[in-house]
Amino acid sequence: MAEEPPAGQRFRIIPLLCASLTIALGLLTFIGWISGLPLLASVRAKYIPMAPSTALCFSLIGIGLISYIWKSALRWIPPAGACVVLAIAIAKLVEIFGGFHFGIDAWFVRNPELFGAVPTGRMAPLTASNLVFTAIALLALTGTQPAKFGGPLGALATLISAIVLVGYWYGTPLLYGGHIIPVALSTACGFFLSGIGVATAAGANGWPLRTFLGDSTRAVLLRAFVPLITAAALINGWVNATLPSWIHVNPAVTSALCAVIFAALIAIIISQISNLVGGRIDRAEAARNVAQAELLALNAHLETKVQERTRELRAKNQQMEEELQMARELQIALLPQKFPTVPAHVPVHESALRFLSLYFPTGDVSGDFFNVFPIGEKAAGIFICDVMGHGVRSALITSMIRGLVEEHGQAAGDPGELLTRVNRALALILKQADTTMFATCFYVVADVERAQLRFANAGHPSALHMHGSNGAAKKLQGSERPGPAMGIFPTVNYITSSTPMKKGDRVMLFTDGLFEVEDTAGALFTEEQLHSTVTRYAALPAHEFFDRVINDVRQFSKRQSFDDDVCVVGMEVQHTG
Repeated sequence: MAEEPPAGQRFRIIPLLCASLTIALGLLTFIGWISGLPLLASVRAKYIPMAPSTALCFSLIGIGLISYIWKSALRWIPPAGACVVLAIAIAKLVEIFGGFHFGIDAWFVRNPELFGAVPTGRMAPLTASNLVFTAIALLALTGTQPAKFGGPLGALATLISAIVLVGYWYGTPLLYGGHIIPVALSTACGFFLSGIGVATAAGANGWPLRTFLGDSTRAVLLRAFVPLITAAALINGWVNATLPSWIHVNPAVTSALCAVIFAALIAIIISQISNLVGGRIDRAEAARNVAQAELLALNAHLETKVQERTRELRAKNQQMEEELQMARELQIALLPQKFPTVPAHVPVHESALRFLSLYFPTGDVSGDFFNVFPIGEKAAGIFICDVMGHGVRSALITSMIRGLVEEHGQAAGDPGELLTRVNRALALILKQADTTMFATCFYVVADVERAQLRFANAGHPSALHMHGSNGAAKKLQGSERPGPAMGIFPTVNYITSSTPMKKGDRVMLFTDGLFEVEDTAGALFTEEQLHSTVTRYAALPAHEFFDRVINDVRQFSKRQSFDDDVCVVGMEVQHTG
């Protein structure tokens, strides 16, 4: 079991001592009444004795307070005792002010003697009132917030008893000589003890203890001056009231003497407090200076560390930029540097198919990729893909797809079969890497010998086919819906569709970055607008045609750059057969 701190022990010892003395006062009063020794109940013969009913209430309050402090298993004792005391006190007040007669005091003293004009053995009105406050304070201790109500009510009971005790101290007890029963000296002492016991039992968090405790300057000043000023006032009044009756002395001399003595005491206390507070200020100043020096040293060290980290980060960023630049150069190097001729080995101007490409990556590396490669002597394949996202991850996937297309080149003549094989291999790789990525692809084979376009779509924007006869742009799409993006569903079988091609036809493949741009108002340049733009410029030569299309998109967005990677591949049919 952990040892209780000194402050906690103090708040157990003080209320225990007060409660024990309160019980002792009650027991002495009972013994005095029973044995016929009234001095045990009154302290002095000229003072009125404590009533037996009051002694009973003090005994119950003391027992309840001890049970509360010791956390007894009989938890009902404190509230039960407080309720009994409260009932007796309220009944007595009703007797006094309501004219009823319950005979509470007659249970103990049937034929009381007179003390002046009032009977003895009867509870005083002020005693009954103060018992109400004390009983409610004891009840509050057993509640959920003892410090909120227990401390203030205990302090109130102590203050009332202190007023009565001051009257006895000055030799002029309160209400003596009248027709109202006065509070006995022993009763005032019992209230003083029980009030202090309840207030301290409420803990340091309750008023008034919290204002006197702690190391704050306010608490130090209160602990020093409140007892001194109170003692000064009491002693000065007592001297002025009683000393002239003992010896013949000028009252002005006694007052001046008391003033000098207490001024000296106050000066001594102020000096001590000044030393205490000054010492605290000096220690705080020294601690602040030490902390400031440590902070300056820490700031200097931190600044050095920041500079070192900045240099390291700058070097790392430089290295990263160089590596990204190398990756960009490698990625561009992997794109077709020249296009095949059909048939192979003929001059470009004699080729049956001519090709053109535009490539606008938004970052250092891109997720868009295309390739153009020969298939036999009379056909060429155009492959375009767009990997989700941007940056290094997307660029790595494009490199993987390029490798897979080359690995399965034997199926290049059948677009659906090639996409099916590439998708199956890509999905397996991504699953083994435990990552989720996908890519949209469009693959078209231009067969010059058969005058035919064969194509397959994996979730990509459909390529546009512009007929040489009328220049209208139509989507390259078959009777079946396009297949899903690659890399997600490994068992998908992509369908090959076909359409005739003639001399003068053009085919335009592109990624969605070409038309998914916004104007200044946030409106999108739709795929339908792209079709209209392509149809409008279809009669222009190939290079001018692509330039006009790109310029229209840029004019729409009012910017020279694109929000997404853009890749465009064009093919023009020179002849078939």
